[in-house]
Amino acid sequence: MKRSLWAALGLLLLMACTPSVPSDVIQPGDMEDILYDYHLAQAMAKVDHPGAEGEFEKTRNFLAVLKKYEVTEAEFDSSLVYYYSHIDRLKKIYSEVNERLADEAKSLGAQVGEIGRYSQYSTTGDTANIWKGVTDLLLIPKPMMNRYDFAVKVDSAFYKGDSFMFQFTTDFIWQNGMKDAVVCFMTKYEGDSIIQTVNHVSVPGLSQIRIPANNENRLKEMRGFIYLGQGNDPDDMTRKMMFVSQIQLIRFHNKSVQNGKDSTAVKKDSLQRGDDPRRELPDSVRNRTVGGLRDKTLPPSTGTPLHRVVSGAGSADAKPRR
Repeated sequence: MKRSLWAALGLLLLMACTPSVPSDVIQPGDMEDILYDYHLAQAMAKVDHPGAEGEFEKTRNFLAVLKKYEVTEAEFDSSLVYYYSHIDRLKKIYSEVNERLADEAKSLGAQVGEIGRYSQYSTTGDTANIWKGVTDLLLIPKPMMNRYDFAVKVDSAFYKGDSFMFQFTTDFIWQNGMKDAVVCFMTKYEGDSIIQTVNHVSVPGLSQIRIPANNENRLKEMRGFIYLGQGNDPDDMTRKMMFVSQIQLIRFHNKSVQNGKDSTAVKKDSLQRGDDPRRELPDSVRNRTVGGLRDKTLPPSTGTPLHRVVSGAGSADAKPRR
């Protein structure tokens, strides 16, 4: 009895210490519903009105969602400002939204995409999902919130001839300007040879970066970053954010190379759309691979200066750097 009483008191104390969302801010449950309907409305506008007309329909649908919940643009924007400063709460809301959108797609008969295809794989085997970092993250084009850096531990389970695919899905809330996220993936091999792949993401959906196999040298290091720039609109007051979810890094063992036989490596790095993984994106995506570099990172040519966002507490890189 005493133990139950102390547990109840502890729970009450924890609830009292947890700051609540101010009353003039859209509450988390309501914000989740608004963002869920917002993304459904954006998808409908894109399908029903492709091209320039779709942008007008997206704006009209967004205003219709706000009207449905009796929320003004000013109230929505001020609430986003609050959640920007409480990023963990916004990430939790977006995780719920993403799960609801996935369930809705399945209920409508959507096929399992590339993300779902590799979800069944463990961290071992000839084909394995070796990603151990965060799977969901929210980026905002503001210092300390616009870049996520990662590193992948290379161990004895990596072999010559391994190839990789880094993939994730993205959703945007973007009021003005061009969307421009930079994804950089660097692989370093014995002999200090480096392959660095830089891609730009400007559309929502599934993105994939393919890292070619190296049949001659063993892998020593893998690292990279995802960075969200301001695009061509430097206004800090407009709503801009990108939610990245379902991050995976798939490793493919090449048995021919392991058995001492050469094989054809992956010949092309590409960033593809999930609706047709064989088809590359149009001009909105630019891809370049640079070989022979020595520890030189290629930053994006435009946008906000790079800042570092470190995942996990206690990291050696815990201090932000410019």
